[in-house]
Amino acid sequence: MRGIAILAVVIAHYFGEVEHGIVVFTFGWPGVTLFFVLSGFLIGSIILEHNTSPNFFRVFYARRALRILPVYFLTITATLGFIHLYGPAPWIDEPFPALSYFTFTQNFGGSLGMIWLRPTWTLAVEEQFYLLTPLLVFLLPARLLLPSIVGGIVACYLASVLLGWDGFQMRGAGPLLYSSPVLLIGVFSAYIVRQRVKLPEIVRLIIPLAATSVVVAVAAFAPRSALYAVWPFMAALFAYCILLIMQGRRSPMFLRSRVLVGFGTISYCLYLIHQPINGVMHGLIFGGTADIATAPQFLVTCAALVVSISAATVSWFALERPLLQFGRRMSYSDTTAHPAGVASPSCPRRS
Repeated sequence: MRGIAILAVVIAHYFGEVEHGIVVFTFGWPGVTLFFVLSGFLIGSIILEHNTSPNFFRVFYARRALRILPVYFLTITATLGFIHLYGPAPWIDEPFPALSYFTFTQNFGGSLGMIWLRPTWTLAVEEQFYLLTPLLVFLLPARLLLPSIVGGIVACYLASVLLGWDGFQMRGAGPLLYSSPVLLIGVFSAYIVRQRVKLPEIVRLIIPLAATSVVVAVAAFAPRSALYAVWPFMAALFAYCILLIMQGRRSPMFLRSRVLVGFGTISYCLYLIHQPINGVMHGLIFGGTADIATAPQFLVTCAALVVSISAATVSWFALERPLLQFGRRMSYSDTTAHPAGVASPSCPRRS
């Protein structure tokens, strides 16, 4: 599923969301939505399984730091360093102040930011979510956990509606508010799996039917700005797929494809570096921003894709995988779950 998400994002950025892009390839938002749901599910699973451990916060944040920070900081440093050396240039946007990127506060910048580092706003939102969610789960009594998750989804969504969807454009804490329902839907899925709650058959029918109807209706008849309103409904569809697989339904053959699994493995680095690499190659070769208007531009975009995939693969084997293995040496000293007495389901996951 990570492989599907990263392919949707990269193809959209390279071949859809450029000046002369192909309209049918502008499907990056579903990919971002899937990433958010998967992140919420992963983090929710870890928190619910280990939050009563005496060393929970130390191990949790150490592992998260090892997973996220090295590749992120390398990408930010290299990109800003290149801009400093070659800028100003007509094909280089003005970035936010470096401090905002290094402190994960670029989502407060009032806009989406320069195109090369634009994907990093989602990392900022996730980091803020990672800081808040474990604390809230730790402080909440067990009986209030599920009502709080559901209430958080509803409250954040309603607040977004009241504030207006145009507020998504990076005003203050807006990105975190608008993204929270999607992330919490992932956490809710983790809770369902953790508690081994079997969804009633009527719910299994209603969720995909209702969510699909809303997404299709808004996409077909509403203005583009209203698409943000269906973000949680799209997330519900992805969460539904996760629940079906985790509760014993055999995953479709294409999800077990080695190609998709491979892209999913390198997805984090590829997500961060694909825009800078494409922008730098087009800028140095053509002296302009990335586009596919001509055959040479299209070929350079394809070459940038190959370079990005290759660099992400090297990053995985040389940096990310060793750091993950090191992080797994730090174990939680107590695996008692919260709520207590619930056994952990056996499910593969990357922590």
